[in-house]
Amino acid sequence: MAQLIVAFLIVRICIMLIPAAEQLTQNFIRQLKKKLRLRKREVLFESNYIEVKNFYVREYDATPCISFINNLDTQKAFEYVNKGNAGKVLAIYQRTFYNWQQKQEEFSATVFKLENKVMIELGHEYAEILFGNDNYEYAHELIERFSGYKAPEKEEDFEINIITQNSNGLDLKQLEIKPTVLDIGLYYNDDFKAVDEVIKTRLAKENDKGIILLHGLPGTGKTTYLRHLIGSIKKKVLFVSPSVAGNLINPEFIDLLIDNPNAVVVIEDAENIIIDRKYSHNSSVSNLLNISDGLLSDCLNVQIICTFNSDLNLVDSALMRKGRLIAKYEFGKLDAAKAQRLSDHLGFNHTIDQPMTIAEITNPGDIEVVKPSVRVMGFRREALAN
Repeated sequence: MAQLIVAFLIVRICIMLIPAAEQLTQNFIRQLKKKLRLRKREVLFESNYIEVKNFYVREYDATPCISFINNLDTQKAFEYVNKGNAGKVLAIYQRTFYNWQQKQEEFSATVFKLENKVMIELGHEYAEILFGNDNYEYAHELIERFSGYKAPEKEEDFEINIITQNSNGLDLKQLEIKPTVLDIGLYYNDDFKAVDEVIKTRLAKENDKGIILLHGLPGTGKTTYLRHLIGSIKKKVLFVSPSVAGNLINPEFIDLLIDNPNAVVVIEDAENIIIDRKYSHNSSVSNLLNISDGLLSDCLNVQIICTFNSDLNLVDSALMRKGRLIAKYEFGKLDAAKAQRLSDHLGFNHTIDQPMTIAEITNPGDIEVVKPSVRVMGFRREALAN
């Protein structure tokens, strides 16, 4: 401590004795601060691409104002800006990827540098406009224009949006799934037809909420039905992996639901999420209740479909409360007569004299070696029944 005081006194004496020393010290401090600012600005890249706010500060040495809009058809917004309708385009910075399903190159992030110190970032269904504090009217008019480019709730009949985790949080990856059109009366037991009608009616309803529980043995057609169901509804379908579903109440997950209102959330292999709280100490059930029928549900309007293999007795009873539960159904084996009818319809020359799952019927050569506990159907695995 005494050494610090002595050093301070020496510096002050030097400044008093040398008039120019104080000015030199201040200049040194200013240069040091400038270097630190420049070093900070050099952090231009995040995990996906450019960190556009740092880019703006680096280019214009000014703090930007920001206007943001989501649920945007970014292809239309891109065409509008690229044609110069938002101002003269000085440069375009873009991150692209090759979509193997569509067999074309697509952009995942685009940054436009425009005249008048304006930047526009286009990402997955959003636009962020960065501008000076004297340009609010311009930004407002551009947001008004973009508001006419609302993204379609669902672009393809058979598509899902998989919620993934990356270094920046949660993101959506759009994937097409195999088209599946089913004759419900042919593929499922007779008691399922009424349940199917209830499910489709409720999922077609706007701003609705609730839970659908679909369970049964592996290979009985739960995932096959989900594919068919996704193609029959117009809402956006968000697919949640069990690892992400364990944190349903996280702010990032809620933000994602807010950005995608009136959606259908599918949680496959949901045993660990919906298990009775008497047998589990995690908060997944409580989180699911809040989203499906709590205060949050009034804002989110999310309908949730849970599929699982275990018995319904293990499911938390709160999930099945009247008013919260849209439908529940246990998929089972088809009786011998119905199984024979389906087998004949599919063109298999095979005699059936016992109840069978759809997987067993569609894979007659594997009947003797099928192990239901191992051969699980799902979006993330190859389906046994098409």
